[in-house]
Amino acid sequence: MDIRKVVALESDYFLEKIDDEITVYHPSLTTSLYLNETGALIWELCDGDRTVTDIIDILLELYPESRSQIHDDVIGIISRLVENNIAILMDR
Repeated sequence: MDIRKVVALESDYFLEKIDDEITVYHPSLTTSLYLNETGALIWELCDGDRTVTDIIDILLELYPESRSQIHDDVIGIISRLVENNIAILMDR
């Protein structure tokens, strides 16, 4: 994955939190994806302006104690969003 790419979410997908479950879904498609709290935060940072690197840097500032796993977590979650056609990577 090119971490210099901007991450943009496809339109009409929603993030819904019910109790301890977080789901990304599209109301008319059969696509849904379960996320944890970190995944939900990454989802919210995928605004079409931030690059993968920007998102990693923000999480490093918020969670310095988790420095060793943040890079892999961000790459993993964004990869899942892209694979499920929920997000796209694009040039600035």
